[in-house]
Amino acid sequence: MARKKKRKGPQQGGGAALAEAPTGKGKGAGGRAAGSTGAPGAAATASSSRSLEDFPLWITALIYLGVTAVLFRSFIFGSEMLFGSDTEALGYMARAFYAEELRNGNFPLWQPLLLGGTPFLESLAGGESLYPLAAPLLLIMEPFRALGWKLVLHVALAGFAMYGWTRALGISRPASFLAGLGYLLAPFFVTLVWPGHDGKMFVTALTPLLFWAVERYYVTGFGRAWSAIVAVVALATLTTHFQMAYFLFIAAGAYALFRTVQMARRPDPVVDYTADPTPPRAMGRFGLFLVAAVVGVGAAGIQFLPAIDYIRGDSRRTATTTEASAELNKQFAASWSMHAEEAFASLLVPEFVGNSTDGADWTRNTYWGRNTFKLNHEYIGLVLLILAGLSFFGAPRSGVRWFFLGLFGVAFLYTLGAISPVWQLFYHLVPGIKLFRAASMVIFLAGFAAITLAAFGIDLLLGWQRGEVEPTPGATRWLIGSTAALGVVFVLASTGILFDLWTAVLYGSIPENRAAALLTARPFIVRGSVIALALAGATLWLGFAAKSRKVPAVGLVIALGLLITIDGLRVDLPFIRTRDFDELNTPGPIVEELQRRQEIETPFRVYDFNRRGEEVRTAMFGLELSSGHHPNDLARYRELIGMTGGGSTMSLLASETAIRLTNTRYLIWPAWELGRAEQYADQFPGLAAAVPVTGTQLQDGSPYEILYRFDDLPRARLVTGLRRVEPGREVETILAPDFDPATTAVVTEVPDGVSLAEGDPTGEVEWLERGTDGRLLRVTSDRAALLVIADNWVDAWTATVDGETAPVLRVNHTQLGIPVPAGTHEVEVTFASGPVGLGLWITFVCSILAIVVAVVSFIRSQPGPAPRPAEQGLTPIPTG
Repeated sequence: MARKKKRKGPQQGGGAALAEAPTGKGKGAGGRAAGSTGAPGAAATASSSRSLEDFPLWITALIYLGVTAVLFRSFIFGSEMLFGSDTEALGYMARAFYAEELRNGNFPLWQPLLLGGTPFLESLAGGESLYPLAAPLLLIMEPFRALGWKLVLHVALAGFAMYGWTRALGISRPASFLAGLGYLLAPFFVTLVWPGHDGKMFVTALTPLLFWAVERYYVTGFGRAWSAIVAVVALATLTTHFQMAYFLFIAAGAYALFRTVQMARRPDPVVDYTADPTPPRAMGRFGLFLVAAVVGVGAAGIQFLPAIDYIRGDSRRTATTTEASAELNKQFAASWSMHAEEAFASLLVPEFVGNSTDGADWTRNTYWGRNTFKLNHEYIGLVLLILAGLSFFGAPRSGVRWFFLGLFGVAFLYTLGAISPVWQLFYHLVPGIKLFRAASMVIFLAGFAAITLAAFGIDLLLGWQRGEVEPTPGATRWLIGSTAALGVVFVLASTGILFDLWTAVLYGSIPENRAAALLTARPFIVRGSVIALALAGATLWLGFAAKSRKVPAVGLVIALGLLITIDGLRVDLPFIRTRDFDELNTPGPIVEELQRRQEIETPFRVYDFNRRGEEVRTAMFGLELSSGHHPNDLARYRELIGMTGGGSTMSLLASETAIRLTNTRYLIWPAWELGRAEQYADQFPGLAAAVPVTGTQLQDGSPYEILYRFDDLPRARLVTGLRRVEPGREVETILAPDFDPATTAVVTEVPDGVSLAEGDPTGEVEWLERGTDGRLLRVTSDRAALLVIADNWVDAWTATVDGETAPVLRVNHTQLGIPVPAGTHEVEVTFASGPVGLGLWITFVCSILAIVVAVVSFIRSQPGPAPRPAEQGLTPIPTG
């Protein structure tokens, strides 16, 4: 029979996350009887404490929503677009394409607009296209508004999730409220709005939910909590930010292992387990936890399976991961790490490292760190860090606290990249790490751990205020020492010694331009050190006020809430701004001209040289680009046009053959910035064949943009010449001077049964239908020929000729080739992804399993009917 552990102190066990903490009996965190204080005003203090514990949850919700509204007020109460650099660079175009396809009744499997096309789900072209907490917004509002609202909702969600998680740990309502407020406002989270890193924000918001589900599972066992783990793992996977999700899963797995050991060896006395915590039961819990993790990823199989298959084989990421040299891969994996400057700023003075945005004076041209630029911030919150440290001087659940201190340390050291032994260990020992870069993003786990610890620290302060816990000398020294340390930082910064020491000892190789940025940043760093000292001093004062019980509990909570809010908002607000969507969404005269030509010409692609070939805005208006930017475009297409790594598509213009082969018919040239295209023909030989068509002018009569035309090859054409080469020599052969792409196609193998006639074919290709995932063409040829379609080849393309299955060859390194016999035939080409179909079935099975477990658990938890008197051993009263 299950036994209950006796609850101790004002903390509530993890098995009753939202139940009220007991008052008037039991022992506090420091072992002193809660109701035995003899201090003056003890009755009033106890009354204040009880009133805080009775604080309605709807007030907490109202404050969270109110603070979120303050953060995003210009967006929520306006009609503009929430700015994000990646949102404008690619995010809006991809989501608008997806939303339009859905509204037309089609779920797209192929994205045709950029770089010759990419698989939609496999390449993560639509981001969170299947993520249920964001994707539905695209159907109920304009996509540009949906892109902002999904971030607003996740900021609010983060606060509620942290509240629930800390309550599950037994933290009081006031402390949980403040922890949720701190997480909601955390700059390492909110400042991701500016770069438009929505996937990172989604996973950060889901992090407390997963830990909450794991804690509930270990307390209550198999059932609804197990299904909750499945659900959150699936949600994190569907965000499509696999790197963040992977690190979250590692951290949650480590916590599950910790709880397994704790449950088996020394059960936490404040946790009310629903069954005896024996070693076999603990191991069983861990085994079923692993099953939940696998089922959760399976529930997201429709997204995960196709993406993993693509990323490991077709994506351009293979050039820096699976196919890269050891040295190149390590450089890739260590890129975009935090350095000493970011580390100092994330802990103490956020202004210290500067920034590359223009949201405030201290973020404008002030970044002097070692990365290329900086658009977000890793600041955790000084007040929260001080409170986190305070938790180690008398708070309960020491095992949990030490775990999260370890998580904080490991995550923070990992963010430092190659200079950190922790990063080196992960890189060499942990599977999958070599596929990732940007170690700095793991700061979300360090921040989560710190804020969890801060909740214990806040409860400790409240225990001081109630007289339930005696402050230790170490706690006093911690508060005084923190403030003194900030005082030293202020003195060193204001005298300039800090900067001289830093550039002499830690950053002796600082480039001249970064030294100039540091000079610009110095007054803001001094100002930031004053603010940090003030915040630390205020926290110190509140500690002494709680110790002497001069401030009521309500006042202490309000004061801490104000400090946490000020500390977060001062960093968050410069990273949130809006912009007029019409400025982004209004086509210029050249785009309008191209739209007109698209209606009357055969299919073509456009090269937009704005942003050095990485501009994707043109695709917003339905124009297909041979240029652009995509984080997971096809490696073979990049190889064909001469791109390396994540570089620009400008290399396409170096080869007239590549221009013709990719069906690039038009070039948009930014003459306002570069002058005329003809003058760059030596650098880009392909420009020699460009003929100006039209253009626009500035008010002074100088050219603004010029539209050029190339002599391209048709999107679909017939050839009979096949040149077979060894794998790896395709591009070399295609770009050779003697290769004629109009009559010949390059292949590495020819399937049995495929034979073409000799001589140039006579005939025509007519487009009957051209949809997102399929093409229907009428092909007439006087001899057996190969229909070459200048779309990117992947093995999901299928073809039929007059209804009969036909092979789809990979020709010209990255294009489609379909053999057709002589005569007139209808050729249908369709994109049908096998991994997507298999992933859908896995998603269905795993989702049904989790739902059945949750429903059965719920039914079994309901009380049965009340027993009749006879069943209780009583005799019914006779009637009649």
